[in-house]
Amino acid sequence: MDSNDEPFYLPVHRVAQACVTCRRKKIRCTGNRPICMQCRRLRQECVYTDSLNGPKSNPPSRQEGQEGHSGDSVLHTNEAIIERLASIETTLQSFADKLERLSNAASIFTQPGSRLGPEAPPSGERQSKRKHLSDGELEVTSPTPEGYSVSEEVLMSVVDAYFMYAQNQPYSFFHEGNFRRRLAQNELADHLVLAVVASAVRFCTHPQLPVDTHEVAVTYANKSWQSVISNCFGTSTAANVSIVQTIALLALFDFTAGKSRHGAAWVKIGMAVRIAQDLGLMLEPPADLSFADQEERRRVFWSVYLLDRLVSCGRGRPPAIVDACCQLQLPCDEQTWRDGAWQQTLTLDELANRTSPSPQRAGLFAHVIVMAYTVGRAAQYMLQEFNIRSRYPPWDPSSDFAAIEADLLHLESRLELDKPLAETLSPYYIPAGGADYHHTGPIVFSTALFHLCYCMLTHPFLLRRRLEIGQITAPSSFLARMFDTGWHHAQRMVELFKAANNHGCMFRSSFSGYCILIAGSIAACYTDDEDTAKRLKASNLLQEAITYLQGTGRYWRNVSTMGEILQHAAENTLVYSQLASQRSQIAPLSPEHSNTMWSLVDYSTISNETSASLAANQSTTADLWFDSWIDLFGMQYSAGDFGTDRNALDGAAVPQVGNLPGL
Repeated sequence: MDSNDEPFYLPVHRVAQACVTCRRKKIRCTGNRPICMQCRRLRQECVYTDSLNGPKSNPPSRQEGQEGHSGDSVLHTNEAIIERLASIETTLQSFADKLERLSNAASIFTQPGSRLGPEAPPSGERQSKRKHLSDGELEVTSPTPEGYSVSEEVLMSVVDAYFMYAQNQPYSFFHEGNFRRRLAQNELADHLVLAVVASAVRFCTHPQLPVDTHEVAVTYANKSWQSVISNCFGTSTAANVSIVQTIALLALFDFTAGKSRHGAAWVKIGMAVRIAQDLGLMLEPPADLSFADQEERRRVFWSVYLLDRLVSCGRGRPPAIVDACCQLQLPCDEQTWRDGAWQQTLTLDELANRTSPSPQRAGLFAHVIVMAYTVGRAAQYMLQEFNIRSRYPPWDPSSDFAAIEADLLHLESRLELDKPLAETLSPYYIPAGGADYHHTGPIVFSTALFHLCYCMLTHPFLLRRRLEIGQITAPSSFLARMFDTGWHHAQRMVELFKAANNHGCMFRSSFSGYCILIAGSIAACYTDDEDTAKRLKASNLLQEAITYLQGTGRYWRNVSTMGEILQHAAENTLVYSQLASQRSQIAPLSPEHSNTMWSLVDYSTISNETSASLAANQSTTADLWFDSWIDLFGMQYSAGDFGTDRNALDGAAVPQVGNLPGL
């Protein structure tokens, strides 16, 4: 039926006799002879009972002509319905194909001796595992339901990859020794192990894993979130630190996975912040915990703080955590934490305060936190156009711009960021060979954030826009000095990651891609400079930035998109060259070129884009993740499910870890 035709209403037509097949299937038969429409569509034999019993004469009908006309209408209508059904079948088949690919990707984790998924109970139904706590309370671990599974060998390989390439690069969520011990004793929450698998499988090179592990990661990220929804948001469920760790990992996964999942990330980050605050993680931990667990609580909060600050490097993305509420001390050094010892450290205010005389040295992860604090201030001023103090021009000593610049000079000296990288890294090489990534990661990242602050403050596009909004005419000497500073730190940014790679310190953070993107966008403003030496240097720097983004983009989809957009901008750099001139007044960029430049400096915008190569290979059902609130909080769970028995929810194919054999 054509969509422009008037609607056709088929009158009820009683069939004198249905064919044998339709009667057996108990479906409506059209009664057409010698073959009904159902049998014609299915291409099967159509037999009527009167045909089996021999010919049978039917009395002529007075409405024979009308019935013939009705039969033609039925035929026309059913053919249209058949076409619509075929279209629906095609759509459903695309969903089925996607589900099959995800199932195949997950099948590598469905081997004997698994931790996450089905396991035959030793006798009868599996009983809940009970463990008496020291204070007399009783903790119950639910039985393992049907679901996906992770083989012991692959799981341990993925965990190894997490602690080599993700821990302290830059987030520090776990004490490695405690994590591995609790994993061996099946004491970790199911959603947490699933989130770790989803986060680290991209770095794992186990031979049983496919080359492109994205679908594997998506499968376990979705399962982890379903487990959080079903098991952690019930009316009688108490929150704990593992929920914060899981949601933060999933938020990071979604934020970096491209447009298909990016929308849910901002909400999950807010949830992680609020649950952390509800647990009081921004305060000093209880004294009855072990020193290692106390430090882990601190690091979980500071990791959430770090995530909150980094994803706020974009327009309309204010941070959720207020600095004044962070009253706990900064993380201690790595070795002290590994040994389970205690160490007094500075608070964020004490370390960032230029007038603080304290001689205490902070841990390397604390350096990352204080630099993230400074990046957040720079992002609020340059990207979100927020004035903390006043609307003084940037060159005024009382302005926010001048205050941030003064803090950077203070931190450069206090954190010894001006030392050569080789000298800073040398104490952290393992005697057997290679770098200790838990130490070298924070060193590289804190230095990158230092250069990023300068690049954001002095970026030709951002600085000119800030001046335009304030309707301020800048002195040419100020522009020349700021642009030279930005160009200097853009070069040092690229050299930093080159040097880290040359020293064997692999750093594969998604945000490192944004740091290089900012540096590359500054280089793009100088590739048509009048100075031949600067023009050649800028072209080489731009190509090095693109190469880095392409390499890191193998692990992060948003970084892959950064590389494509920077490559596109590199093909037409002439229009951006005027941004770096010393002239106070320049011709405005076209809306298209302005949007391109925004995508090169806005972390949130670039992470919400889809690369051209990815879009060409993706269907509309990519990742089976949909942009709606219903899907964010679990498609298969209704509002009434959230207060029901946990075991009943667990039976809905939510994988668990409990009760499986140890290592």
